[in-house]
Amino acid sequence: MKAGSLFVWAVLLSAMSPVLTHAEIYKWKDKDGTTRYSDVPPPSNIKNESMGKKIPKATAPTVTAPVESAAAATAGKGGEAAAKGGAPLTKEEAAAKRAQEAEAQKKADAVKQAELKYRQESCAAARKNQAMFANGGRMMTTDEKGERRYMGDEEITKSKADAQRDVEKFCD
Repeated sequence: MKAGSLFVWAVLLSAMSPVLTHAEIYKWKDKDGTTRYSDVPPPSNIKNESMGKKIPKATAPTVTAPVESAAAATAGKGGEAAAKGGAPLTKEEAAAKRAQEAEAQKKADAVKQAELKYRQESCAAARKNQAMFANGGRMMTTDEKGERRYMGDEEITKSKADAQRDVEKFCD
């Protein structure tokens, strides 16, 4: 009789184990404005709110797949650790990885913005120089000592070509 009651308790505990585990639910809006709900936290650059704890429903025990097909399924989902032969990523590791990727994306976006700003400023300066040389007349520059010096025809022609090259380089 004791073996039977032990078996009953084992079945009950295994059926109750999902109920005993709780997961946090997160709510956020993605870049398209769609509201998303997940038990995995969104990247750190996205504002989110906690919806409380999720209590999963008890499910029937499942048969585990062979190791080879489980590794292939995880690798197919994009798990880098599984593809390298390691264990699949946990939720915390996945969240940390997404946060790291979000930070890298922020840095890349900042670099792109700085490059765009530099190109726009350079384009404006190049167009200004091109317009100045297109107007003609006497041109002057300032030397290292701060003194004004008038440019000769050869120097004007060279500077005009440089301004045209800069416009082609920096302006789309």
